[in-house]
Amino acid sequence: MSAKILITGGCGFFGTWIIRRLLDDGDRPVILDLARTTSRWEIALSGDEIAALPFHAVRIDDTEAVMDLVAGERPDAIIHLAGLQVPTCRSDPLAGARVNVIGTLSVFEAAKALGASAGRPPRIVYASSAAVFGPDAEYAEPAVGDSSAPRPTTHYGAYKLCNENTAKAYWIANRLPSVALRPLTVFGPGRDTGVTSFPTRAIAAAVMGQAFDIPFSGQTAYIHMREVADMFIACARRDVEDAKVYTVGGDVLDARQFIATLEQVVPGAGRLVTCSGGDLPIAAHLDDASLRRDYPGLLRIPFIDGVRETVAVFRRLHAEGRLTI
Repeated sequence: MSAKILITGGCGFFGTWIIRRLLDDGDRPVILDLARTTSRWEIALSGDEIAALPFHAVRIDDTEAVMDLVAGERPDAIIHLAGLQVPTCRSDPLAGARVNVIGTLSVFEAAKALGASAGRPPRIVYASSAAVFGPDAEYAEPAVGDSSAPRPTTHYGAYKLCNENTAKAYWIANRLPSVALRPLTVFGPGRDTGVTSFPTRAIAAAVMGQAFDIPFSGQTAYIHMREVADMFIACARRDVEDAKVYTVGGDVLDARQFIATLEQVVPGAGRLVTCSGGDLPIAAHLDDASLRRDYPGLLRIPFIDGVRETVAVFRRLHAEGRLTI
């Protein structure tokens, strides 16, 4: 049977590819976002699909409005993606807290209320981040995982850790189950904001024949967006007990290795794309064994294949005059 799945922040990068997959599978996505912005959707969805998507313009930190929407839609699951990225949280910590923390509380309160009235809460899957971890040098283990000590170095990472602890509190107090996913450098068409968007933007620059600098040179864990979409959807389709938190892995490369791989797919990219700066303050070696054990059969896209797929989409957009950096 098809499922109704409410996606908060559904006009964003993650939302676009989760919607694409849900439509392919015959499910019924319902979108909540601040405004109906379709530029990312237009990369992956047809005009008819975009026109048919149910959309609600709601501030995620307007708890009453979120609760009213969830009560009216009665979704089977909520995929909570709405959030502000590292640069915005750094420049405006109060706005970051309102969206990233209060917004998440709004979702949990809405799910709790629906559960009380309907007898069963919607499943909650929400975007946490590997930014809850500090750099690799702070850990003795070769790869950090679900039980490794969080050591966030940014407001963004601190807010994500707060949400994980909040989810645990809702489980203890209300038996409200949830799943958090902690990806790091997610790439693919439509990734255009945040510190870890620079590699995707570098791919676009290479396709356009423009110079571009990635402002970090150290290692990070790359994972293609369709892999991450598969994870969110798999978690949204299955009941869980407890407030689960899963670290998401990826292919670990430094920026020069990234550029060398891009050169294999787009000859000449090595002359256009450069890197500067040091390491990201987030562990790159991430262990997602428990996620893949609990959800067997999750999609796995090798890094170079993800780059090829991204380049193919970008070449199409460039030919249509729609590719930007």
